[in-house]
Amino acid sequence: MLQLMQSDWQRMWKRKKSFVSLLIFICIVMLDCLFLKMMRIGAFDNISSVPLTAQNFSLFLLKEVSFFLTLIIGPILMIDSFNGEYHAGQLRMVLIRPISVIRLFAAKWINLALFMAILLGATFVAGETFGHLFLPGADSVAFLNPDRLYGPAGAFMYCLESYGLFMLILLAQLSLTAFICTLLPSPIICYLGWIAIAAGSLYVSNKFSFLLMGMAAIFKWMAGYGGHGYLLPVFVCMILGFAVTMLWWDRRNWVK
Repeated sequence: MLQLMQSDWQRMWKRKKSFVSLLIFICIVMLDCLFLKMMRIGAFDNISSVPLTAQNFSLFLLKEVSFFLTLIIGPILMIDSFNGEYHAGQLRMVLIRPISVIRLFAAKWINLALFMAILLGATFVAGETFGHLFLPGADSVAFLNPDRLYGPAGAFMYCLESYGLFMLILLAQLSLTAFICTLLPSPIICYLGWIAIAAGSLYVSNKFSFLLMGMAAIFKWMAGYGGHGYLLPVFVCMILGFAVTMLWWDRRNWVK
């Protein structure tokens, strides 16, 4: 399993899209840091906002970056790995050898999850560093719920937990994107399919709004406005999508 992960990791970094996506992401993080420093205000929505401080900067940096992760960089990397590799013929070359298809799918899923975790971790470190270097500190800060005040340590854990919740959203997206890539024939159609599912989920139930507006859902959940129902659809998408896609991969002939 570890060898499969290493092999897939090497193939991922040989593709130009991975390097280009990483460079674009770094530029986005830097530009968003400068943008937020200039604005000095962090907005939860069209109504609620708070002054930016060293203690809440990383949270609002995640909000700015989240759009690119869930709608552009994340889907491109995931579709390139699950679907683009098949159309480029690389997957056939790998599966000529006696390799378990299920393990190969799991290796791809874990590698992409690791890549997303690295991007999120880098964003958190950049936000905390930039915030403490260039923004004023505060003895206590409030987030979406003004009745709850947090000291520096509490605010740090609040931001860290928000990043953890967003990671769960990315894992749910990863499982759903893998499923879409198994159903649809080409990378472009897969990307359009993901956009359609993310946007269409709003019409199914508000509980699936995290697919398109992840940070809005996290803001409400962390403020205690959404109850505990937020996590259930996230885990359903993540686990069910992973299990169904793995079984499908095992049944499909990938060397045609």
